[in-house]
Amino acid sequence: MNSGFTLIEILVVLAIIIIITGIVIFNIGLERQNSTLFHSAQNLSLDFRRAQSYSISSKVYNKKIDGTICIPSSEFTCVPCGWGIHFNGIGSTSYTIFADLASAVNCSDRDFIRASSGFEDFETISLESGITVNTTSSTLTDVIFTPPEPTVKFTPDQAEANITIINKKLATSTITINKNGFISSP
Repeated sequence: MNSGFTLIEILVVLAIIIIITGIVIFNIGLERQNSTLFHSAQNLSLDFRRAQSYSISSKVYNKKIDGTICIPSSEFTCVPCGWGIHFNGIGSTSYTIFADLASAVNCSDRDFIRASSGFEDFETISLESGITVNTTSSTLTDVIFTPPEPTVKFTPDQAEANITIINKKLATSTITINKNGFISSP
């Protein structure tokens, strides 16, 4: 009696090993992209909370700007009328945290939008590689938190905002913010 393996048995075992290895490698790549999407959604949610926190705490905006744009408490600082996040539209790979400034001390002349010149910009955050903004509800561009509560203002005005990000495999994650300041977590 011969003890050993035939060539066909060895080829079948090798084929099974190759198929299983391919499935594992494919799933690792997919899981990495899903993990990146989840991480980006968490960071976006945390950045909304950070802008909200800046608004509640009356964080000082440190940037040299012309005194006619805001009332400085010193030559280089201003207390903003609120803090917000600006989106550059569908397909963008970044967003900007900005200070909503006004020239009136009581903020009566504020515009509730990010200045197109960028002078209100505090920080620009890039989404992770392969992640883009897929949709913003009603062509949302800005979410602004106004102290002291803080209340939330959307540009354009709406009851709540939904920001969806997407990865290369078309998986999505959505962050929802309402007028009362509730920010969903992914």
